[in-house]
Amino acid sequence: MDKIALIQSSQLQEVARYLVSENIPITFFGQAWSKPSAHWIYFDTALEIETLREKFNLDENIINHENLDPRSGIERGFIDKNTGEGLMGM
Repeated sequence: MDKIALIQSSQLQEVARYLVSENIPITFFGQAWSKPSAHWIYFDTALEIETLREKFNLDENIINHENLDPRSGIERGFIDKNTGEGLMGM
């Protein structure tokens, strides 16, 4: 099953497909604890969010997200404000 196809955000879907094409493994796909109706996808890499933002010309509804608390899990990536979906790296 193509999990990426379940993401409603076309822009996050495009970035996710690019990362997979670069052979970056998905470490988690599922619902976020903070927004149980939205899919979040995690990749086993540190994302260069500014580079990805420029490469894919991400809209204003795609916001940068960063959590630096090691207890809850360090993550950095994007959230789509319209769908609540997230695409994260380490």
